[in-house]
Amino acid sequence: MKKLVVLFAMLASSSWAVGQNKCSDYDLKVYQNGQEVDMKNSPLVSSLSLVLVSDPGCAAMTACRFKSAELTLVREKTPLLPAIKTDKPEVDLTEFRKVYQPGDQLVIEVEGSTEEADSDTEQAEDKETVSYSVVVNWPLQ
Repeated sequence: MKKLVVLFAMLASSSWAVGQNKCSDYDLKVYQNGQEVDMKNSPLVSSLSLVLVSDPGCAAMTACRFKSAELTLVREKTPLLPAIKTDKPEVDLTEFRKVYQPGDQLVIEVEGSTEEADSDTEQAEDKETVSYSVVVNWPLQ
């Protein structure tokens, strides 16, 4: 009986893997003054711009429009200040810089949609829109 359960689990997981497409989800890019910020070896910047990007080699992916973001400064799994919530991709981190220390982490959760930014309401109802959520854990230096 155990062998049957294991076999079924293997079949279920392998059929799921076969069904995946080659395109990955959207990624988050962070920019300051037009320059991409290295989110692995960088101190906290005073302001940044958030952009959701798709895999350039994946023609099936459509542009993803920025909808909202929530940024939280964390030290040892504890938020230091209330999260910054915004509906604009440009974010001022001045308040976070006042309390940040090397070793803190900036948790960024961005939501976007494949809905066209300039489409009117009637067109938007006809098109299928997909929402994406990207969470990045940025270890600060």
